Amino acid sequence: MMILTDDRMMQLKKYIMKSFRESGKKHLLITGSKKSGKTSVLNEILKDEISIGGIITYAIRDDKIAPKYVVLRDFNDQHINGVIAKRSNSGTALIPVTETFESLGAGILRNYNNDDEIDLIVIDEIGFLENNAIHYQNEIIKIFDKRVIAVLRKESTPFIEKLTQRHDIYLIDIDEFIIP
Repeated sequence: MMILTDDRMMQLKKYIMKSFRESGKKHLLITGSKKSGKTSVLNEILKDEISIGGIITYAIRDDKIAPKYVVLRDFNDQHINGVIAKRSNSGTALIPVTETFESLGAGILRNYNNDDEIDLIVIDEIGFLENNAIHYQNEIIKIFDKRVIAVLRKESTPFIEKLTQRHDIYLIDIDEFIIP
């Protein structure tokens, strides 16, 4: 796990943004292992942005291995939210709630994609829970008409592979970050 001090965070942000600009790509995708600081890096990058919309996901935890719930919420309105995964009875796995992705998640993305005042759409994060949410995946693809910054879980799924193979994305793995 990478310890991200304020100084290291600023160095990482500068390095990522310089590399991203030099790449000439339109979209930035950030990946890394669990607890590597993906969301912290994203939040630091977003401090310089103004017209943002999108989706944030977060876990509700207790003392079990797997989170009790995973919640999806609107980037700009914490009251627009829904459960996208529930812990299994065994307490060790997550069961996706595909309907929430398909209705709430897809609707949020569609609204921001159609909003002329939003020029950057953020998703934190994309992983395995979306595997069966085809309508939601399609809305994610559509938002790439605008600028996108997204956090990807460091795993291989068909959808993550589809995103990382786009010609217009710059993918950074913060596990590989070494200050030049």
